[in-house]
Amino acid sequence: MAHSTAVNVPAKQAIEAANGVIKQLKEYQSKNWAIGLNGDNLAPDRFLAFFTERQLPFAYYVRAQGVSVGEPSAYQINIDTLNHYIGLIRSAEGIAVHGAITQLNHYKANNWAIGLNGTTLQPDDFLPFFDTRGVAFAYYVRSGGVELGTPAAYDNNIRALQQYLDNL
Repeated sequence: MAHSTAVNVPAKQAIEAANGVIKQLKEYQSKNWAIGLNGDNLAPDRFLAFFTERQLPFAYYVRAQGVSVGEPSAYQINIDTLNHYIGLIRSAEGIAVHGAITQLNHYKANNWAIGLNGTTLQPDDFLPFFDTRGVAFAYYVRSGGVELGTPAAYDNNIRALQQYLDNL
């Protein structure tokens, strides 16, 4: 088997994808359709792929072509697994965002640059953190003749992160 490369998907996209699969599972459940293996040809389906890509346990339910695998409870088991997965994503994201807020407050207390390193004027770690989450970032830099933003940037960034978490 080939070595897989991890791709870090933003939390919001991961949650939206999982919610989409939950919706599809409910639709399949209402029609008593197979999950895990395609009912027409017994090929692995997109549900199995979704769970496998995320290393989540999967419960099969197939009643097709003389094959009987799993129980009807598999739909709810998989939905519960995805709801737990969403909870883990929200929790991890909450920890990361609260860490960034703590760091912003520390920078604010010291009047340190945000967005660009105050010494080297190179991009700092706040930029990719905000960017991968699709959160607008406000710079505050006063160094080496560079003046970007205002001190309000600290609080604006903190509010933006809190709003992001509230919408997650």
